[in-house]
Amino acid sequence: MAPSAHAGVRNRPNTIMQPLSTACHGRCQGWKRTMIKAGFLPMIRRAAFALAVFVVPGVMAADADAPFNPPVLNLNAALSLQETLAALPDDATVFVGETHTRYDHHLVQLETLRFLHARTPNIAIGVEWFQTPFQTHLDDYLAGRTTEAEMLERTGYFDRWRFDYRLYRPVIEFARANRIPIVALNAPVELTRKIGEGGLAALTPEARASLPADYARGNAIYDARVRKAFNMHPMEGARFENFLEVMLTWDETMAATAAAHLAANPGRRMVIFAGSGHIAHRDGIPARLERRTGKRVSTVLVAGEHTAEPGIADFFVLSAPRELPPAGLLGAYLENAKDGVRVGALTEESGLGMAGIAKDDILLAIDGKPVSGFAAVKMHLLDKKPGDKIDVRYRHRNWLGSEKESTVMVMLGGESPPHLPQ
Repeated sequence: MAPSAHAGVRNRPNTIMQPLSTACHGRCQGWKRTMIKAGFLPMIRRAAFALAVFVVPGVMAADADAPFNPPVLNLNAALSLQETLAALPDDATVFVGETHTRYDHHLVQLETLRFLHARTPNIAIGVEWFQTPFQTHLDDYLAGRTTEAEMLERTGYFDRWRFDYRLYRPVIEFARANRIPIVALNAPVELTRKIGEGGLAALTPEARASLPADYARGNAIYDARVRKAFNMHPMEGARFENFLEVMLTWDETMAATAAAHLAANPGRRMVIFAGSGHIAHRDGIPARLERRTGKRVSTVLVAGEHTAEPGIADFFVLSAPRELPPAGLLGAYLENAKDGVRVGALTEESGLGMAGIAKDDILLAIDGKPVSGFAAVKMHLLDKKPGDKIDVRYRHRNWLGSEKESTVMVMLGGESPPHLPQ
């Protein structure tokens, strides 16, 4: 088991949680990262993060003559995470936001899941991390019909989500061990890519029918946050209306998928884990789920990108950052090939390169275990750290076309450059 899986259970974060008022000041913190396409995708990513730092026009002017009187948390009297969860109704749907790269945020999610499951075992987990078309592959893994590597490969985790799997693995392992359903909430990237390029109108009738029919529009504060982010990172040819429809698609799809699961499973409660930008101020997923179910949900955010301001969430967890142990890395871009894993570009200090493995070589096995795809490589390296040594069997084709298989020892490197998959 990965260090993070053990740490997520044994080393729980020191947290306290304080309820916040429901008045909305129109601020929003970061939106999700996702993959749409080179071009429109980077703009969405940059603009999404920009949502974390602005105030809707008019708010500052309206408050200019008012006393500066922000809320104060009494840390000596603040409730703990478990005390707060214990006070929630047993049938409440609970949202817990995350900054995708923050380990302590995922520890808060895990602790919330453990506590709620102990109280109400009939619970499901809705997650942004997987996209709706791949639900059956997630179900197969949770039921023990496939391996973890097969699940990750078939759901496209490393292509569609990409964040360090060690952050998410403890929740998935807990769900599997306790037979808790995980519901893939997110819209498929193939559709959000097309919407980013041409709006909902660019979809075929069949594709449009796979998304929610009813998009709640006309929320001026929501639209203003999205427009502000869009304006901060202009891109030639991009249209705000398309950008807004991508954001709406994410939020409406996740809300509709969660609502459908709850409707199909009467009496079941749900805990939903998604990027904090989808949860802050309630007008992303939470309000859209409430619209469909007619029942109010509870929202939880964790300190980090956000400040504890009125209206941002029902509860705000004060958690200190924690770091995962450094991962052992090969130092190369990898891609699936017909009979193994192809080596792409190598980093300057790549362990593969130092061992004599070159671009376009095919990795066949690690420590004697075959690697049929990229996910299998990631699983073999999951518990490794920088400096660890592994045996890699690979195939090299020379310029004459002849092939040769060899096994070499590779020393793993440290943290990778941004956006390197390995």
